[in-house]
Amino acid sequence: MNPEHLGVIFCVRGTMESLSRLIANLTICLLTVVLIIEYVYRKRALRRDADLNRQKQQQLSLLSQELKTLKNELVRKGEIADQIPLIAKKMTEMLPRSSCATVAVRSVKEFFHAAKAGFFVPIAGSDDYTLEAGAGFPPDWQGNIRVHAGDGILGMALRGKVVLSRNETAEFANRRVSPLSLEGLGVAPDYVAPVFGLSGIAGALVIAGSTVPLEGERKYVSMLADLFSVALKIAALSGSEKSDIWMDPLTGLSSRLHFAKRFEGEIRRTENYGQSLGLFLFDIDEFKKINDTYGHHAGDGVIRNLAGIVRQNTRGSDLVGRFGGDEFMVLLTSTSRERAEAFVEKLRALIGTSEFRIPDCEKPLRITISGGLAMFPAHGQSTPELFRAADDALYEAKRSGRNRIVVARNAGLYGGTSSGSQRDPEDLGGTP
Repeated sequence: MNPEHLGVIFCVRGTMESLSRLIANLTICLLTVVLIIEYVYRKRALRRDADLNRQKQQQLSLLSQELKTLKNELVRKGEIADQIPLIAKKMTEMLPRSSCATVAVRSVKEFFHAAKAGFFVPIAGSDDYTLEAGAGFPPDWQGNIRVHAGDGILGMALRGKVVLSRNETAEFANRRVSPLSLEGLGVAPDYVAPVFGLSGIAGALVIAGSTVPLEGERKYVSMLADLFSVALKIAALSGSEKSDIWMDPLTGLSSRLHFAKRFEGEIRRTENYGQSLGLFLFDIDEFKKINDTYGHHAGDGVIRNLAGIVRQNTRGSDLVGRFGGDEFMVLLTSTSRERAEAFVEKLRALIGTSEFRIPDCEKPLRITISGGLAMFPAHGQSTPELFRAADDALYEAKRSGRNRIVVARNAGLYGGTSSGSQRDPEDLGGTP
């Protein structure tokens, strides 16, 4: 083969190799471009998916919050439906004047899930107000604290004779507060509602530290203030505070006669609504030793202090009464056996850890209680049956060691152990 042919062959081969390298490079570039395009496309798709997921999560969060709000509203509406009739019934009974404020304050505190509730009344011969009845306020405020009627939200509500909420007075938040105002004394009222008696404003209900939203609650504040006003007017017209018919004179609790009447009515109401209620009887363990050691005046003081503890730790819809001596009775309305048992055990423990101070005694006394709990309709269908069942359970608690609560048997303890009972349940409506 001549040299010319060889040159042509080498030339063609070189061209083919260059062409192959070019094609390979072009292929690599093309694949690179395709991969870049696919990467960009997938990245954008992932970003779109992430945005969609974020939007869906936000929507789910909003829906969850709406469902939670709706659930809370339904729970609140259920509470309102259950409690308003009970409070209305309680406040429109013939209560003594001295009991009206206590019942109203306890009812309001419970209804609004408030940290504090109080009834402030004018001090005679002064422009100041003081606390007549309170729950959640310092104990030494009652009858001692002085609040100026012209200052803060209290003054605004009294001057306008209207219910005011904290939200409605937000524009005054930056104003300097007087040391004699509620705000100056460290109380930030959620609501203040004037209460009217026969001759004008009798006082003001103050609610603070409520855990329910203020929006939409004003009408219920107004309603409860109106019910309280009606109760005060009924008490003033009937002159019931001058009579011991409805109130135990030593403790200010319900008398046996008033307790019996309310008990009968609650059984009928409970039966009509297919609910249950509880009757709790209890007395002080070895109370005679207190009288024998320190005197009857000391025993009376212990009974009064114990009455205050029980009254402050029961719901506004419940009724606390004194049977006589050192024995008390509590009517637990619209409650289950489980809730009733939990309440009476908590009350027993609270009393057992409380201090009872008496004159001429350096160390405070400690007492315990024994009690019997009976439930309607499980332990009885009438007041005599329920009272006997609770009384027998109380005797059993005493017999088995004191400082304990015994629950009646389903058939009523009087069916098998009534021989221990020392009292006829018909005595419930007798004289103190």
